[in-house]
Amino acid sequence: MNATFPNRATVAGAPTGERLLADAIRRAQRSGNQQLIALHLGSLPLPRPHHRRIARALLQDAASRRDGQLFPMRNGDLALVTAITDGGGETDPVRLATIFAELFKADRPDPAGILSVWSIEHDQERIFEYLQSLMGQEPAPTLDEEIAPPPHQVEDIASLLATARIGDLTRRQTAIEISPGPASGARARTIRPLFREVTFSLDVLEARLAAAGRASSDPYLFRHLAGRLDLRMIEQVAEDFSRETSGAPRLHLNLTIETLLSAEFDRFADRCVALGRKPGVEVPLIEACRDPEQFAAARTRVQSRGFPLVIDGISPLALQFANPLAFGADLVKLNWDSTLAHAQPEFLTAFKRLDPARTVLQHAQTEDAIAFGLDHGITRFQGRYIDTMLAAARLQSCPSAAGCNLRQCTERGSAVSPATRRFCLNLPLLDRGLPEQR
Repeated sequence: MNATFPNRATVAGAPTGERLLADAIRRAQRSGNQQLIALHLGSLPLPRPHHRRIARALLQDAASRRDGQLFPMRNGDLALVTAITDGGGETDPVRLATIFAELFKADRPDPAGILSVWSIEHDQERIFEYLQSLMGQEPAPTLDEEIAPPPHQVEDIASLLATARIGDLTRRQTAIEISPGPASGARARTIRPLFREVTFSLDVLEARLAAAGRASSDPYLFRHLAGRLDLRMIEQVAEDFSRETSGAPRLHLNLTIETLLSAEFDRFADRCVALGRKPGVEVPLIEACRDPEQFAAARTRVQSRGFPLVIDGISPLALQFANPLAFGADLVKLNWDSTLAHAQPEFLTAFKRLDPARTVLQHAQTEDAIAFGLDHGITRFQGRYIDTMLAAARLQSCPSAAGCNLRQCTERGSAVSPATRRFCLNLPLLDRGLPEQR
């Protein structure tokens, strides 16, 4: 036995989890063909509780299928001792690394390094170094149990937001369509605004809660609160239609299924039709999947008015499990992810189920997103990169551009609040998104 391998003396004063792991490693060494898989959650600044539970459930399932053992470490890491597989199984390191890299990519700059895999027979020094590194680390915060806020606190937050001006809580973003011009080549492409999406800004909601001492990192709470403000949004939109700039792109609203099935939506839709307006309605994919029957009823109510229906929030991973076009929507919105630039065969196979003519590539933050879309037949885009493109085009033709810079024009283009928009001296151009093209 290698002298550097952990023995009972070296871990005698270690926390319980580390001692149990060392004992399991010694037993596994005698069995042969065993491996240690360590998920380094302790290296994350603050892993999200639901991500921690997902990771633990995946590893616990892998342990039960392969007669392995899962050990939670005091610093937050999860360590799995299990048999080495030939690949393709639940404990295949390549499979697990891919899953965890996707799960934690927003919390770690290099998600690929979040998982370590060592052969217990051949990597004893590295395993010993890992155990030794755990000894001096501080305990991780308790993340496995989420303590729900008291009911009155949720109502207090809702009351706080209910008194705010609706324009201060919302933002808008213009989607575009890129089409080839009469000549050939990339320089002949033309751009036209497709629609303007108005949605609640989670950043603004979180800032309001933080200012009131009620900050929370739960995105589902924010979406719940935003859903309760749907009625105020549609009331404001109906009023704005009467003074909307001529030639402005169609408006799109993010609304919950409950709102779409309400009498208030019927009144809003009747008013829109009377004004000659047909706004688009966007529903997240997860909402459509939650209750297909309710979604089907909501889809009928929306499309019977002549309003376009959009399935929103389709991630590359979700595309491999669901066919968005099966929901009967007029458009679908695929989330751009930098990993798409090196798309795997599984995604490309699922991608073929989409109709490029009915797909919007959203969250387009870089030029790579535009290049990917055009290479795959997608001509409709939405995101911060598009916002900047539109602002640059406005500044080139606006007579009042001397008093603005690119950042100001971009921010005013996304603003709904009159307080932010009032500094613009060319509101008709701001609302159209682009200068009129001959």
